[in-house]
Amino acid sequence: MFLSIVTVTKNAAGTVAHAAESLGRPLPDGVEYILKDAGSSDGTCEVVRKVQPDAVVVQSPDRGIYDAMNQGWARTRGEYVMFLNADDRYLPGAMEEMLRELRANPDADILHGCIRVNGRKYSPAQGVSSFRGARIFHPASAVRRSLLERLGGFDIQWPICADLDFFLRAKESGAMFRFVDREITDFALGGVSTVRRKDTASEVRRILLARGFGHVFADGYYAAARLRACAACVVRMIRGF
Repeated sequence: MFLSIVTVTKNAAGTVAHAAESLGRPLPDGVEYILKDAGSSDGTCEVVRKVQPDAVVVQSPDRGIYDAMNQGWARTRGEYVMFLNADDRYLPGAMEEMLRELRANPDADILHGCIRVNGRKYSPAQGVSSFRGARIFHPASAVRRSLLERLGGFDIQWPICADLDFFLRAKESGAMFRFVDREITDFALGGVSTVRRKDTASEVRRILLARGFGHVFADGYYAAARLRACAACVVRMIRGF
């Protein structure tokens, strides 16, 4: 097994079929699909079993999305792991592209690309706003499983941005990041990080401080994030008139 895809769910029957279908059917050679479900009551698991009969379905309680992701990758067998949100989907050809790039870059511990949001391409941040190159999109990233094991996976003390904390720790550990300039995932807005913007900005600030960034930088990020959120709110209000 070369690549494992993990989706974590709870009552996602309305969207998970599109996510599961985007992997292709049958699954590409060397690819496995793990559904980690927290006990859905809406038929989520049945939907996935119908769309991807070879999916491995794991049902167990968890303490939030990152605990669920930890439980999910712990059940994988692939050399690399990707996480596909239940309301996202891989773009056509993206899975094949990731497999080609992973095999062409055997030194990569993390291979990551771009996302598409509402039809627009978004690339990872550059310069100082990239947080030393660790500010990447986890829904468009493949992570070497041994790196997840070595770093202990996601730290669930961070309920919103544990993926950022993981990538920062990966950078500190000397992990090799490789970027592919390709849209990998069609990303759906509406998750906790985009809905709870103030909480997200606050948590990012605390993660930056915990990972050795200075107060000036962390506080500057927080202020800029809050200003962007206020500006977006004003724009929505104006459009509403």
